[in-house]
Amino acid sequence: MKDPYKVLGMSKNSDAQSLRNRYEELKARYSEQRFQEGEAGNEGARLLNELEESWKLISRDLENERYASGGYEEVEDCIKRGDYDRAQNVLDSITERNGKWHYFQSIIFYKREWLSESRAQLVLAIQLEPDNAKYKESLRKIDMVMGNSGVNAQDMGRTQYGPYQNAQQQQQQQFYQQQQTDTTANTCANCMCAYCLTEMCCAMARGCH
Repeated sequence: MKDPYKVLGMSKNSDAQSLRNRYEELKARYSEQRFQEGEAGNEGARLLNELEESWKLISRDLENERYASGGYEEVEDCIKRGDYDRAQNVLDSITERNGKWHYFQSIIFYKREWLSESRAQLVLAIQLEPDNAKYKESLRKIDMVMGNSGVNAQDMGRTQYGPYQNAQQQQQQQFYQQQQTDTTANTCANCMCAYCLTEMCCAMARGCH
């Protein structure tokens, strides 16, 4: 079967309302076409059937996303309250490790001042959603804080985790890695870096939505 989103001529990253509007538009078109005579009518009926099957799959995706969004709202609320342990627990309960998941993981790591791990999660988020401007801007800001020049091919392959690896194990491993590098790191050693950290924190909090 064809990609259901391509049947609509849309992307999986399209918002729910845009998908629904496109579905209604095509449904009206094909419903009218199927009453034409000959091959045109047959084609209309075929396209309408394909559209309905595709919409069933898309509707399921939208329902799953709606269910998961409730978890992200709680993660965001916990982050705002400074309850990072609870935020991590709620995030771990969301099984789909998509770009949004890695973005929120990046925020939690950033709040814990684990900058390298935060950056790695942003890289993963961008790999999954390469057109997401918010993720790219967050990566640019954290690179500025860390004194990096940007992302290169080697960076994109660094510190990647399996989509269902236990997050607590990740944190433990990352904590020990951070302890080893803290003695040589020179992150935020001046007022400019402190300002950048504050600005980055506020920007990422605003970008949770």
